[in-house]
Amino acid sequence: MTTMLSSGFAKKFMLRQRNASQIIPYSRGSRFLSDSTRTSSATMSLRDNANASTETLPDADRRTGSEASKTAAYLDLAKARLSALVVTTTAAGFVAAGGPLSDQAALAGCCIVGTALCSSSAAAFNQIFEIDRDSKMKRTQKRPLVVNTLSVQEATTAAAVWGISGTSILALGTDPVTASLGLANIGLYAGIYTYMKPRSIYNTWVGAVVGAIPPVMGWTAATGGSLLDLDAMLLGTTLYLWQMPHFFCAQLHAPSRLQARWICHASCVGVGW
Repeated sequence: MTTMLSSGFAKKFMLRQRNASQIIPYSRGSRFLSDSTRTSSATMSLRDNANASTETLPDADRRTGSEASKTAAYLDLAKARLSALVVTTTAAGFVAAGGPLSDQAALAGCCIVGTALCSSSAAAFNQIFEIDRDSKMKRTQKRPLVVNTLSVQEATTAAAVWGISGTSILALGTDPVTASLGLANIGLYAGIYTYMKPRSIYNTWVGAVVGAIPPVMGWTAATGGSLLDLDAMLLGTTLYLWQMPHFFCAQLHAPSRLQARWICHASCVGVGW
């Protein structure tokens, strides 16, 4: 009897030990899996938040970069540095007229702003018409229309807005003669000069007229439209003649680049054109 009780007790004890050995690892494993799952979830959550942050910041940076790129593209479209030189010669013509700037500040401002907008419009239309030729010359291969920073529609809209605004400012803020010169210069540069560049060596002489008109505009604005004054003619003639050596030297030192753009220049005639 005692032996049977001892044997039964031993079996129950062994069964309990076996069950306990099965339960304890499972329990510990459950806690381990639970802790591991919570840790993994927390890690994934942090990664998601980090990814969200890292995705948001580049988007903001890209938007800022895109806006800056657009601004730079429009400045390139307007040939901002060239337009600044045009404004400088216009201001010189205005000052040469001798009027007191303190009394003519508004007039001078309208003349300068209107001329800058007209110059920007002419430069933009020029690039619209010369996309193919600009793509063939290293110096112009990064222009906004060549690299598609701006679309042709965007450039055309900007050119039209600048041209209309500039001419209107000149007409309302200065006089009809100055406004007519501004409008004529847009047509002369974007139209006749651009058309002649690949077709005739005389485009240089026409292009020089475009550069000679701004100081005359400054003079006429300051004097109420005195276009035929000897001083106005002298200003225009001086700047016209000053441009020729510059153009010819530039053409003489870069005939291959000019030929790549199909540009006809007088100085290229003697080097195999």
